[in-house]
Amino acid sequence: MALYSPAKNDFIDVNPNVDLDRFTLQDLLKLRADIDRRLPAQNLRDLNLERELVLQFLASQELQNIVMKDDETPANQKAQVANATANILQQLGKLQLEIHNSERLKRIEHVLIECLNNLPKDQQAAFLDVYTEALGADFRRD
Repeated sequence: MALYSPAKNDFIDVNPNVDLDRFTLQDLLKLRADIDRRLPAQNLRDLNLERELVLQFLASQELQNIVMKDDETPANQKAQVANATANILQQLGKLQLEIHNSERLKRIEHVLIECLNNLPKDQQAAFLDVYTEALGADFRRD
């Protein structure tokens, strides 16, 4: 199969049947980085921070595996790689907790709305007045 490359102003032969299973994790991460470098995000909304953090963790973990096996790498550099991997893992944990909290809040809001819908209209209005006032006060503190 051939694809046109505007950069080269020519067609490039591409094998769509490449067996990716034969590549090591390190090879796949390098290929991913090469592709991502050629397909940069145009703006922040195009950037998947969760995906990027996971890919960064995998790359750091792979580097850690390589460095720890190398007898010539100084101990302080091994420690730096281990700390970087631990920091990325910590960031992933925080992100996972934030996502969990956000999803939990959405479920709570959904249950609240369902409960409100079962109340008489006058009680709904009274609750919403108090709720809106409390939310307004809370948001002004930020």
